[in-house]
Amino acid sequence: MRWLLATLFFIALSTQAQEYEVRSEFTYCTLNEGKTLQDVIAQSERYGEFSKAAGTKYLQVVLTPMHAGVTNPYDYVLWGQWPDGQSMYNEWGSYTNDFWAWMSEQDEPTEMAGSCIGSIAMFNAATAHSRIPWDDRDTWQPHQWADCTLKEGATLEQVMEAQARHGELMKEAGFEGWGTHVFTPYLGFEPDWPYDYVQMNHWYTFEHRGKTADTWLAFLEDHPEVQAETEALTSCERHRSFAGRMIFNNAD
Repeated sequence: MRWLLATLFFIALSTQAQEYEVRSEFTYCTLNEGKTLQDVIAQSERYGEFSKAAGTKYLQVVLTPMHAGVTNPYDYVLWGQWPDGQSMYNEWGSYTNDFWAWMSEQDEPTEMAGSCIGSIAMFNAATAHSRIPWDDRDTWQPHQWADCTLKEGATLEQVMEAQARHGELMKEAGFEGWGTHVFTPYLGFEPDWPYDYVQMNHWYTFEHRGKTADTWLAFLEDHPEVQAETEALTSCERHRSFAGRMIFNNAD
């Protein structure tokens, strides 16, 4: 199982190769009849109120597909995140034991906006960022994902160190408003999942995403070592894009 080997590699990574490490969960959902994404957002906001009252360190993002194929069995993805394992299990316990009792006490219907099946949990390591002020960020932000396989002899630590160095070159070249992450799965993935990790690149605005798209090839011409080193370490496929909106953040 490639993902198990990837997880073992990940646990041994040097902290110098990442900005921070958190835990993420992704749940795949379809809208129930008559419901819209606005209903999903409203219910997520209500869960944020419960999470805050319960004191759990948790944030939630709603992802909706942009370019993610034509046969996806879901309408949206709930992305939850915790700062560490203890926070993750505290929130899981709070949701499992207390949330529905709390909802029954509220003066509103509890009909769910979506039906969710299939959850996966992953370590989320941030490798490089060029951040912009919160007030300058779009409400919905672009995210791009790909499933990646390490080349023979390459390690996740090398991938993350390369991304950190490449990020410094990007900042020197004037790229702003972006981040790169490496996700390694450890719960919920099928044992025959044939990849080592998931690559995620995100931008804080669609304008910054567009500027990257228009100038990336010129950047690679000026820095051919970026593409050469990346291709020597890893191979990625199943590229797909989503728009993501953070609904609440009780993790800070």
